[in-house]
Amino acid sequence: MSWMIWLWSCLALGAGCVRIDAPPPAPPAASLAAPAGSVQVDVVCVLPADGPAVERGVLVARLVEYDPRQADGQAREIGRTTLPGIQHRPGENTALRFSCVGRPGGRLAHYLTVVVYPEGAPAGRSGLYRLEGFQPVLAAGTREALRVTLLPVPDEGEPTN
Repeated sequence: MSWMIWLWSCLALGAGCVRIDAPPPAPPAASLAAPAGSVQVDVVCVLPADGPAVERGVLVARLVEYDPRQADGQAREIGRTTLPGIQHRPGENTALRFSCVGRPGGRLAHYLTVVVYPEGAPAGRSGLYRLEGFQPVLAAGTREALRVTLLPVPDEGEPTN
């Protein structure tokens, strides 16, 4: 009789122990990382609550490289990100998250421009919101996270983007 108690005890303990043979979890999606030899700026843009409304806007971010040693040197666009369908209501902050990836041509300095245009705006028209000033990026490496607030573009007669 004691062997039956021992057998039932082993079966009861064995039923409570489960071993799962499963592969380890996969690393984060490779699509979030920039390809080898590229630079990447992960950006969170905030449209402020006190700006104009945007019904169907298009955000255009440009990653540009330039040689800071040449005062009259030409800048070159190395990456562009376009986000259509932007909506923003006055009285609320709107956060937009995106990455801008580019292929640098050498060991040059980089800056970022961001503008929100109305959908279907003709070429050369000023935007509704812009990133104010000169925004240098990637000074310490090939990837950077950045949080910026876009400002409304001034009315007619004032400098625009």
